Amino acid sequence: MPHCSHPESLYSRLFARLYDPVMIGMEHDFLEDKRRELLRGAGGKILEVGAGTGANFHLYPPEAEVLAIEPSASMLKYARGKLERGLTETRIELLEAGMGDGIVRESVPEGGFDQIVCTLVLCTVPRLRESIQLLRQWLKPGGKLLAIEHIQDKRQPQRWLQQAATPVWKHLAEGCHLDRPTDELLKAEGFRAVEEAYFYRWVPFYWGILE
Repeated sequence: MPHCSHPESLYSRLFARLYDPVMIGMEHDFLEDKRRELLRGAGGKILEVGAGTGANFHLYPPEAEVLAIEPSASMLKYARGKLERGLTETRIELLEAGMGDGIVRESVPEGGFDQIVCTLVLCTVPRLRESIQLLRQWLKPGGKLLAIEHIQDKRQPQRWLQQAATPVWKHLAEGCHLDRPTDELLKAEGFRAVEEAYFYRWVPFYWGILE
C-alpha cells in the first residue's frame, strides 16, 4: 500500500537492486539462522520496521499479521516481488513509510502491536532515541521488541575505526551508522532484555528479545 513518496535517487535504486546479491553470503553464513531464531515465536499483530527487500518474510508463521513499513520505494519493490512469488503464507501488508510518517501512527492497532521487529534497521533511522520511544509507545503492554542490529564495538582501535568510517559509510550505505550503541540505548529508553546475545562477524551484532 504505497502512501508517501520519498524521492529516490539513481543511487538509491541501484542500492536496492544490489542489496540482496551483496548480502547473500552473510545471510547464508549466519544472518538467516539468527533471523529464524529471532522469529521462532513470532505471532499476533506484528510491525516490521524497515522491511527492506523482505528478508524476514518467509520466516513469519502463517497465522501472524504483519504490517511491514519501508520508506524506500525501490526496496519495497523487491519486497513486493517476494510476496507476489508466494514465498510466504503470512498475511503481510506493505506500507511505503518511515517511522516518522503519520500514516504509521494511524496504523497502530488499538492497544498496540504484539511484537515489533527491527533487523538491521536501527542503524539507519535519523533520530534513534525518538524512534526507540515510538517503538515503546506502539507496543502493547507485555509486547516484545525483536531485534538484530550491528552495534558499536567496545574494543579499540575498532571503535575508533567505526567512528572514523561512519561519516563516509552512511552516505554509501543509505544512512547506515557503524558506531551506534543501539543495545545500550534500547535499555536506556526503558526496554528490558528477556533474551539477548552478542556475536561478531567483522563487526559486533546484538540479538535481543526485549519488553
